[in-house]
Amino acid sequence: MTARLLLPLALGLVVLAAVLLRFDMGVVLASLARVGFGGFAIIVAAGLLGEAVLAVGLYQLLPRPLPLAIVIAARQLRDSTADVLPITQLGGIAFAARALVLAGMAAPEASAAVIADVTAETFAQGLYVLTGVLASLSLLYKSASLSPYVDAMLGGAAFLSAGAIGFALVQVTGSRWAERMSAKLFPGATNHTRAFRDTIRAIYARRGRLAVSMLLQFAGWIASGVWLWVMLQVMGLGTGLWTAIAIQALVEGLRSALVFIPASVGVQEAGYAALAPVFGLTPEIGLAVSLLRRARDVVVAVPVILLWQAIETRRAARA
Repeated sequence: MTARLLLPLALGLVVLAAVLLRFDMGVVLASLARVGFGGFAIIVAAGLLGEAVLAVGLYQLLPRPLPLAIVIAARQLRDSTADVLPITQLGGIAFAARALVLAGMAAPEASAAVIADVTAETFAQGLYVLTGVLASLSLLYKSASLSPYVDAMLGGAAFLSAGAIGFALVQVTGSRWAERMSAKLFPGATNHTRAFRDTIRAIYARRGRLAVSMLLQFAGWIASGVWLWVMLQVMGLGTGLWTAIAIQALVEGLRSALVFIPASVGVQEAGYAALAPVFGLTPEIGLAVSLLRRARDVVVAVPVILLWQAIETRRAARA
């Protein structure tokens, strides 16, 4: 781990400690206890369904077909490593490409597919964050603590969304960012620069499939809001679906803005705790939601990462 990772991680841990000390952990633990093992299983299953939708978005961009199960595993590996390991999301993207390589895809093709997937997802996430902000405007203005900052929040969200959408459109129309990112993330592909360039241009040229991928990515982000709604129902709260989508969109926008903090440590917890009161929930409920999300991430990530390492070990032994 380098200082560029350690310093943001330390900052996130300080924020996390401050959040944990600020609120009544007894209330948080009581909220978690109401979920039970059955409720937690439902939360895990709902999260996996949303992940599958995002994976189908990646599937649309593959230069050649692979089994859908492999693509789902690659997408899950990307998110699992970024969620629980002290790395940034860029590291997760590299691991997703590695999973496609292990399935038999050439490194330039795998690099092009996952970077094109980032482009499509960035576009969809920009729309999702903007949707969440617009959906929650009336509640934000009613909040005594947040109303003075609503205009700034709206401006920031609009800037983030416009930047994400603009970034995606620039990539599709021929930016060289993808080639530079591929050389940085996947050094092994540098000897195949021409193959990578030709592949990603071919992917972007299939505008119909790219548009379908963006729609699926947007559906996947909406599914993350549905997943939060399921979690709140399991906790015995009658929160509306649209409210859950708005909360999740705002938190994801915050996570994206502070993407340099590994695993969004502290950022996620502070985001849920700060936003919960705006939507009629207590900060402790927001913190409980974040901890449930962390628990779900760990339960899913551990077997995924162990299986990946077992495959890598077996491959190395055969070599």
